Formats: sequence, C-alpha cells, structure tokens
Amino acid sequence: MEFISILVVYPIILILASIIGYILLHKWMVMPILTFIVFTILTFTIFNPSFYVWVLIYTLLSLLVSLIMKKVKA
Repeated sequence: MEFISILVVYPIILILASIIGYILLHKWMVMPILTFIVFTILTFTIFNPSFYVWVLIYTLLSLLVSLIMKKVKA
C-alpha cells in the first residue's frame, strides 16, 4: 500500500496542490519550496532516509507543474 501511495496518490495530490497553489498565490516558486519542506519533514518522521530520492522527484514535479501553470496563465 505504501508503494502505491508513493507512485500514484502522492503525485496526484502534488499536481492538484501545485495547480491550486499557483492559482491562489500567483507565485510559481511557492509550491515547489513548500513541497520540499513538507516531504523532507515526512522523510524523517514517517518514512526512512531512502525516501529522500522521492522528495527530490516530487519537488521537480511540483516545479514543472508550476512552470507549466505560469506559461498557461500568461
């Protein structure tokens, strides 16, 4: 179940949060920074340090979605 969460659930939540965050805040860098902070905290509280690779992947995904939203809204 944890593996499915990492591959499916977290990215969907992350994409939706990045879109909503950009629409509400109009700043493309807020959600990637927030994603990095939240998932880093989760790495050391819930998951093990090997999850840090996923933190970087999720941060890049959030950055990509935010930049796409910036281009779409421009």
